[in-house]
Formats: sequence, structure tokens, C-alpha cells
Amino acid sequence: MVDFRYKHGLAIMRAQPFHIGHQKLVDQMLTACERVTLALGSIQEQGTERNPLNYTTRKKMIQNIYRSRPEYDRLKIIGLFDINNPAEWGTFVLDFIHESFPSLPSPDVYYAGSAYDAHWFKGCVPHIELVDRTDQSFPFVTGSMVRDMLKFGDPRWKNFIAPENHQLVEEYFSKKKGII
Repeated sequence: MVDFRYKHGLAIMRAQPFHIGHQKLVDQMLTACERVTLALGSIQEQGTERNPLNYTTRKKMIQNIYRSRPEYDRLKIIGLFDINNPAEWGTFVLDFIHESFPSLPSPDVYYAGSAYDAHWFKGCVPHIELVDRTDQSFPFVTGSMVRDMLKFGDPRWKNFIAPENHQLVEEYFSKKKGII
């Protein structure tokens, strides 16, 4: 029996696209949490420069990486619409999870890549885990950076996207944007 530090971890990300930084965060969560919920935000928007990928494609990118792993059965991927009310964001997300998935325990930890992202959940969950995005042993990556590489045909985007998703990204961006 594995001893987990937390019962249920929650992270919210746009994953536009799902890159190795996101994967690092999810891997840390799966090590520390008995259950993991990933909420993919901004599902109401797709095909824009900031949010090119639809929810289904982003979810598939995560599944492509984790589906064959034994911990996949502890991972839940959900979509969230933006509410454009930052002060209510933490409460909104937790209410949505409770109402949509009543069998899931309440998240006891929120994982974030920055203090700004985490502050919406202070007081809503007992623990906050900040994942260091400036770790010198891990390449710095952002979704904007990867999208720019794709936009300008820079092949280095493949260094930041898991190989399981190279074909999906190539097909999506060549079909939707006429690039790559």
C-alpha cells in the first residue's frame, strides 16, 4: 500500500498545449496524491491565438501520456468555463467539482505554478503546493513560448512536448493554422 501525503490534489491549467512543465506538475501530484483532478480551463474558447486547442484535444494530450501508466486510474480530467470573477474563482471551482463529481473527496491540496495562481485557493483548500518553474535542472517552458515556436515553424517545440503528442500537435496545427 502506497502512503500518499494528500488525499486529493487539484490543479487548473489551460494546457495550450500540454507541455513538459505541465507533465512535471502532474507527475509530482501523482506521487503525492491518492487522487488527482486536472481542470482544463477556458473551455469556452478555442481557435484563438491564446487558446488554439479545444478541450477534447487538450484532454487527449494528457491521456496520450498517462493512459498506459498504472496511476491513470487515479487521474480525473475535467473542463471548466471561465467565470471572469477572480474573487470567486476558488469557491466556484470547488463547488463545480462537488456538484459534478459528488463521489470525489474535497481537494485537500491545490498545486500551482505561481503564487498568483495559488492565491485564489488560499482559505479554500488546506494546503497549497507551489511547483518551482525556475528549477535550474529543468528547462523553462510556457505555453506561449511553445505556441510561438509552432506559429513560426521553429522545430524546437518538440523539445517541450512529449513525443506521444508530436503527431497530434503537428496534425492539429497544420490543419487549423496552416503551419508546420
